Formats: sequence, structure tokens, C-alpha cells
Amino acid sequence: MQKRRVRSAAQTDRPGASGRERLVSRRILILANLLRRAAALRYRRLLRLAGVEWGLVAHVGDGRPQTLNQIANGMGLEKAQLSRTVSTLVKRGLVSKKINPQNNREVSISLTREGRRHHRIILAAGEATNDRLLAEFSDETRTVLVRQIEHLTRGARELLQSEQAASATAGRKVFSRPKSNDSRSAIRR
Repeated sequence: MQKRRVRSAAQTDRPGASGRERLVSRRILILANLLRRAAALRYRRLLRLAGVEWGLVAHVGDGRPQTLNQIANGMGLEKAQLSRTVSTLVKRGLVSKKINPQNNREVSISLTREGRRHHRIILAAGEATNDRLLAEFSDETRTVLVRQIEHLTRGARELLQSEQAASATAGRKVFSRPKSNDSRSAIRR
């Protein structure tokens, strides 16, 4: 069996490194996946919450009640997936929904008392994880890192918006109705 050689970030950032090894977005995705998997195991163990569930509790617990659109935009997730998650959390008594009296199509989502208890546990576990991940970083490096992550997140949101616009345009071209004399009708003849 041949041993695989693992390269450090310093080795892959050199000018001669392949493009695949230098892609920042790929590295961030790997980091995000590792953190997501660890968090999923932690919050399933601590609170019996699945990934999107604990994420929603953490997000809604950070502020005032929000609409589904606000939560989706804030978390960077699809509204349909979050709608199912909200329904599950309502059944479990962690989230409540209230219709806006000025606009009956708008629903405000907030945490219940039990949801706030879960939120406190998520915050404490998250802070412990954060401390563990950043233990070797100076305060100055932590500050710079947070700023850089926020900058990358803004760029990623802009990238998502442009990809959504491009996909919508491409979708209209790809899914347009075929003409009656297209290649499929010629094959049937």
C-alpha cells in the first residue's frame, strides 16, 4: 500500500501549486463541512436537534422575531427547507409562529421558553468550541480573522446572488418549450 503525502497549507500556497490546491473556496468548504459535522454530532447529543434545527434556533435566538425570508437570508439557506424545519420545531415546542396583523401573509417566528433554553445551551457549547478552535490565536489575529470571514461572507452572498440570476436566465433558455418540428418529433416519424 502506498502512503499518501499530506501537504500543508504553506506547501500548497507556493506559486507552483496546482489550482485545485490553491482554491480558497474549496478550503473554506472543507472547513465548513468539518465544523458542520462536529456541530451536528454535538447538538444531536446535547439537544436531539438536527443540523438545520440547531442552526435555526441559534439564528432566531440572536435577536427579535423574524420572518421566514429574513431567516433564510440570514442563514444562507433555502426558504422551503427552513419552512419544514420551522414546522418541526413548532411541533417540538421550541419555536412559535405569529401572523402579522398588518399583513396576514407574513408570519413572525420566535423562540418559546424551551427554545430560549436550547439557545443558551447552543451558545455555551459554541463558545467552548470557539475557544478551542482559536486557542493558539492572539487577540489581534482573532480580530483580523473575524473581519476577513465577514468580508468573505459578503463576497459569497454577492456571488450567490449573481449565480441565482444567471441560473434564472439559463433556466428560461434550457426549459423553454420545444418547437413542434424539433429533433424528437423527427425521430418519431
